Amino acid sequence: MKRLLVTGAGGNLGRPLSTLAASQFDTTSIYYHHSTVGGGNPVQLDLREAQAVTALINTIRPDVIIHAAASERSDDMVETNRVAAINISQSAQETGARLIAISTDLVFDGTAPPYDEEAHPTPLSPYGRVKAENEQRFLLYNNCLIVRTSIIYDLHPSNNQVKWLQGLIEKGQSIPLFVDEIRQPIWAWNLAAVLIELGNSPVTGVMNVAGPQSLSRWQYGCALLSAMGHQPELLAQPVYAAQIAPQRPRDCTLSLSKARSTLKTHLLDLNTALALAREKLRLSGPTNLNNNQSMI
Repeated sequence: MKRLLVTGAGGNLGRPLSTLAASQFDTTSIYYHHSTVGGGNPVQLDLREAQAVTALINTIRPDVIIHAAASERSDDMVETNRVAAINISQSAQETGARLIAISTDLVFDGTAPPYDEEAHPTPLSPYGRVKAENEQRFLLYNNCLIVRTSIIYDLHPSNNQVKWLQGLIEKGQSIPLFVDEIRQPIWAWNLAAVLIELGNSPVTGVMNVAGPQSLSRWQYGCALLSAMGHQPELLAQPVYAAQIAPQRPRDCTLSLSKARSTLKTHLLDLNTALALAREKLRLSGPTNLNNNQSMI
């Protein structure tokens, strides 16, 4: 059985990814903030600690590393993402492991969609800039695949999107949703299935993997609220990013031609995925999972 190392295994993507991976790989699941990982052997590790990262990877000798950990909001976000990428990349090269690194559509400025894999990054935000920088670092390694994706959602209460919506609802505040910002939300379990497939694939370079629909945050947010059992018309407020956040990219639509021609896993539309997410949540029953954000 192949050995797989998953970073960020307690996060929005890492939890379903480690769950699926454990049935197909000998999986080690790295977490930082808390140990609620989906599957595999959980290991607490700070990816900023180079010696600790090297020691673990040299011990495990994974065939594949999926670097799904990310820090988006912490004060040291840029340095955290940069250092973690350096340490993971170096260890992958030293051991010869296949490396799959998760990137973002925010490496683009949103002015010239759709963006294919050859498009030159033009990030606007600090997060987008450090992710673009990390892409270039990872691609120096010839056994690496960069997977660019978009908003990762689920109905699990630990999902960052759900927590944000639920938090505003509990405070009795209206939910501002941009009608002029376009993204391609993808269900966490759908993306996890794609990554498992790619873990068994020799594909390298860059691949865009996102939801098949380009949706405004208004469309996406209203659908998510409905799936959570709320009435979006009573809670959501349409707002324009162009007026209140002009520095944000408007349309980060990714071309999915390469993914569609390469993958066997089907990219699910929002309604189909939300129906499956509702059923998965129903079957899982009550949960007491820690709602901390999963960072590095």
